[in-house]
Amino acid sequence: MAATAALKVKPQAQRTATADRRSVRTRTIPEQIADHVAIAIIKGEFRDGEHLPEQKIAALFDVSHGPVREAIRTLSKRGLVEFRPRRGAFVIGVTIDAIADIFNIRAVLLGLAAHSFAKLPAKQRPMAALNERLAVVRTLCAGRGVDPETYAQALGRLGRAIFDGCGNAHLKRILREEAAGSVWGYLWREHTLDFHNQKRRTTAAADWADVVAAIAAGDGKRASQATRKALFDSRDAAIDTLQQLRGEQVSASRFVRE
Repeated sequence: MAATAALKVKPQAQRTATADRRSVRTRTIPEQIADHVAIAIIKGEFRDGEHLPEQKIAALFDVSHGPVREAIRTLSKRGLVEFRPRRGAFVIGVTIDAIADIFNIRAVLLGLAAHSFAKLPAKQRPMAALNERLAVVRTLCAGRGVDPETYAQALGRLGRAIFDGCGNAHLKRILREEAAGSVWGYLWREHTLDFHNQKRRTTAAADWADVVAAIAAGDGKRASQATRKALFDSRDAAIDTLQQLRGEQVSASRFVRE
């Protein structure tokens, strides 16, 4: 099966490197398997309605069936897999249109967080975290041959600093839950769909620098607009990558800019 061939990864061997890259706790083996299978679904390597072969996945990851079953349960909770009585687990496909929609929703929500952050009283804006994370992005951008996942994750940490510091507890919770428990959380975790060339990394760094500058200036409207632009640009690059991988087209109506 072509899809399972794309998943030839030994989670145990990746655990330390992955943890260092993300600067968070080491993920369990079932979590790692779920991540890889989810990315394969998003990239179209598993098709809608396709049976997930538990035995083959266990062999590819060199694990017993227990971690694979746990990974599949995680995917079910996140809407990427459904269980059918006496038949096993089957893929719930994610269309390119749906992925574009996810970017658009994220752009609006994070834009609102940037606006809220900027409108906080100057002394209440935690700018140090933003400036520190922007500095990391700029350092990576200045380097050559940077790993796209490392770059994407640095931008993700900058985004988290924005919603963590926005002063809106409900919005913060929504954005955190979306990042951790939805398709969005899979889009950049292992195989980013953007930032594969220096031009995109440079553009993204400039976009996010505009966001941070607008927040520092207390300009909520500009902060929101700059955030949406950054995510819409990333959406366009990701959709281009997916169209090449999947041989599918996205509806023009998904390319919103406002």
